[in-house]
This record gives sequence, C-alpha cells and structure tokens, in this order.
Amino acid sequence: MTVTTTEPLTGTITISTAEALQVDHHIERLEEALYDAQRMLAQDDAGWSLLGSGLNGEAFARDHLQQVTKLARIMSVADPLIRRAVSLHLAFMWGGGVAISADQEDGAEQDVNAVIQAFLDDEKVQKVLSGPGAHETRERALKTDGEYFLALPTSPLTGRVQPRRVPADEVRDIITNPEDAVDVWFYERSYIQRSIVSAGGDTRVAEESVTVYYPDVSYRPSTRMRTLNGHAVRWDAPVVHLAVNTTEQGRGVPDLYAALPWAQGYKGFLQDWAGLVKALSRLAFKVSSKTPRGQSAARTAFAAAPVNGDGQVGQTIIAGEGQSIEAIGKSGATIDSNSGRPLAAMVASATDVPVTMLLADPGVTGARATAETLDRPFYETIKARQALHTSFLLTVLGYVVREAVRAPRGPLKGTVARAAMNGDEVVLLAGDQTIDLHVEFPKLDRADVGTLMEAISKADGMDKLPPELLARLAMLALGVDDIDAWLEKIVDANGEFIPPADAAAATAQQDAVAAGDVPPN
Repeated sequence: MTVTTTEPLTGTITISTAEALQVDHHIERLEEALYDAQRMLAQDDAGWSLLGSGLNGEAFARDHLQQVTKLARIMSVADPLIRRAVSLHLAFMWGGGVAISADQEDGAEQDVNAVIQAFLDDEKVQKVLSGPGAHETRERALKTDGEYFLALPTSPLTGRVQPRRVPADEVRDIITNPEDAVDVWFYERSYIQRSIVSAGGDTRVAEESVTVYYPDVSYRPSTRMRTLNGHAVRWDAPVVHLAVNTTEQGRGVPDLYAALPWAQGYKGFLQDWAGLVKALSRLAFKVSSKTPRGQSAARTAFAAAPVNGDGQVGQTIIAGEGQSIEAIGKSGATIDSNSGRPLAAMVASATDVPVTMLLADPGVTGARATAETLDRPFYETIKARQALHTSFLLTVLGYVVREAVRAPRGPLKGTVARAAMNGDEVVLLAGDQTIDLHVEFPKLDRADVGTLMEAISKADGMDKLPPELLARLAMLALGVDDIDAWLEKIVDANGEFIPPADAAAATAQQDAVAAGDVPPN
C-alpha cells in the first residue's frame, strides 16, 4: 500500500491500534493454552477419582464412560492426532494380514481345517469377524469403546454359527458368579427391536423395547433357566466379550481415554498460535512523527488502507517531512509452533505411538537411532494387542469346532464331555484326533536387508548351516517370491545341494546336448 503524509509530527504513534490489541490478545491466549490443558486434565482426573471411588454405585461410572465413548468416536475421525494414532495402530496390527488354520494329522479321517476355513470364508462371517473390515472395526471399538461384544447364534441341528455384533451401548449389565467376580455368567442387553409388520393392507416398521440375557461363551451349566428377571435367556447365542483397561465391574475403558484432553489442548494451542501469526502478519510498520497534526493525518491514511488481505504485499510508504518509518520487530513473539510439541508428546504417550510417527516429523534431532529407540516399545505394544486378538479368535474358533461336534448333523464327529476337575466342556474328536488351532501374525520388527544379508554371510563363513538353508534365508531377506520353486532348482533328485559351479556345468551340458554338439549320456 502507499501512504502519504506531509504534516510535521511530534511524538511516536503505533498504527492500527485495534490490531495491536488483537495481537496482545492472541499472545495472552497462547500463553494460557497449557493452563487450559491442565484444567481439562484436572476435570478428567476428578472423573477418574469418582470412577474408582465406589461411591454412588457404578451408575456414575457407566454414564461417565458413555460420555467418553461418544467423544472418542468423534475425535477418532475429526481430530488429526487421534485419527493418525488410531490409523497407525490399525495399519501395523492388521496391515500384514493374519493366518488362521488348524493342523491336520497324517491319515486323519476328519478335516478340522476345512471346517474352520469354510466358517471363515462365509460372506456373513467375513463382515463381522474374519474380513479386513471386521478386524479394523473390532480394534477401533477397543480404541473408542474399550470393549467389543460378539454373539454367536448357533443352529442346534447343524452346528452352523452366524456371529453377530452386539453394540456395547446396549449391554446394560454383566452378571457374574456371586462367589467369583471374574467368572462371567450373563450379559444383559436392552435395545429397540425393529420389525416389518403388515396389517389391513398396510406395511410399516414397528419398534419394540426388548431386554434379553446372553450367556458367556464359557458358561455352560448342566441346568439352564429359560428366563432371568422375567426376560428370555438366549442359550443358542452365547457372547464373547473382548475388553481392555477393564474396571472392577468388568467393563472396558477406551484406549483413547487418556489422550483426549491432551489432544484438545494441542488443538487449542495451534489455533491460538495460528491466530497470533495471522495478527502479527497484519502489522509491519510504525510511524514516528513530531506534531499531533501529523499523527492525525497518518492515522487517517492508514485507516483507509486495506487490512484484510485485499491489498498487495510489498507496496511503498511515502512519508512527509519530519516522519520516519520503521519495521515492527517480531522478536517479542517467542512462542512458536514447536512450543506445543510437549502436548503432542503426551498424546503420543497416551496412545503408545512414537511422537515421530504421530507428527510425521523426526523432530530437531532427526536421528535414526532415536526413531528406532521409540519404535521398539510401539512394536511391543502392537504384539501385545495382537496376542489379545489371537485369544479372542481362538475362543470363537474353539466354539465353532465344539458346536460342529455337538450338533447331530454337524460336519465333525465326536463327543462333548465334561472335565472331571472343573466341569468345563471338552471336545473329543472320533479316532482320538487332536485339535490344534493357530492364529499367526507376520513379524513386525524386520531388520533391514543389508543387516540380514551381512548376518547370513557371516553364518555362511562358519560352515555350520546347510547351503539350502542359507539360500532360503537369503531369498527370504530379499523378498523372493515362490522360494520353494527356486530351491528345487538348486537341489538334485536326492535333495542334495548342487554347488553353483556344478549347476553351471550341468546347464552348459544340457545346452550342448540340445544343440547336438555332444551326445547325451
């Protein structure tokens, strides 16, 4: 912009007084960002105190957790830090897939693995249990709800299991053994059941409030009541409960519980910092003058200049006699975006994600060793959570096998007996065939190719490992596809390793025979 004044001035003025006040306001708000985060955390700590106090019963605790769950569901999508933390967990946990199988003994009459794979490949089962989307939904529920409920409706005739998710919000209570709070018996579910009804030529959607009790998958008493508290008991649909950070009442607490206030504090900090930068960017110069008359002229000129980004950057100011123009120093605004990094680090700690991953920024040091030091605990956290999902899947698969044996028309033959020690049900396949189920995740912390090849080279120099094993290890390190096919090319009919020189000679011999240069042996 161009500002022209000609009046001699006395004194010193600062232009755009209102904007200067706005800068001060943003600085004050920015400096209070950490205080706001501390205040939110203090409120959160109070909630935790009430949660574990035992006062007012567990109604308050449940209401409190439901509020946290609602906020966590929103933040997992809307907040950049929380969303990235959840996405990283999902990517590292399920990105490599999972292998589920059952061992098959040589000469076994029954194919347990075929039964397992048929169950997992079912389209409806894929949607709620075994498909990539189902895996993500289950882990995301642990992040936002702290728990996941899966009902297993079962055909008593065929043993077919059709899993159905039960929303955690609909599970009102968990009934346990009166003598053992860890031994779960029933889950009380209250929900609105919708159905299509037709009457008098009119078809409409009807809604009905329903309360039902599901037994835990491990609770199989010899005597079963048909109703509980006046409501039906669904013995044909036992429930598997997956929970993390459990309370004394057996309910799960969201993984994101501890991260939410810090994420809110970091968001508020960045908003105030951005406001400060914007305000400072609109103030560039101050005018010094010697007369009050000139002061008024300068104020009028600058008031008429565009201040909302409508003018061009870098225009000229023309001052009159006795006036001086100087840039406004920004050195006083010492708070920058990195000042909020400790808040982001607290989000990283609460979500078990390295801050370098969370911010997609290696930080000031940027050292690879530092990143690897932070990555190790993250990998261990992912492994622990994978172990939890493994236990969950094995529980479901064990039930599928058990019902396939129990049902009169089930695909497996055998008996379901009760153990003499504790009365638990035990599956015995016909012919004393064993049941061995596996859930395997790929390794997370693979070393780089150079390190692996160096280790293989050193092992080769020790002359302690078979050449075919070294070849397999090398191809694994290099990511070679169809390793078994390549291994067949380096062993003879007796399975003995063919040294590279002999292999080259054999190839040359074959080429010569094909060309007719030498007779075949």
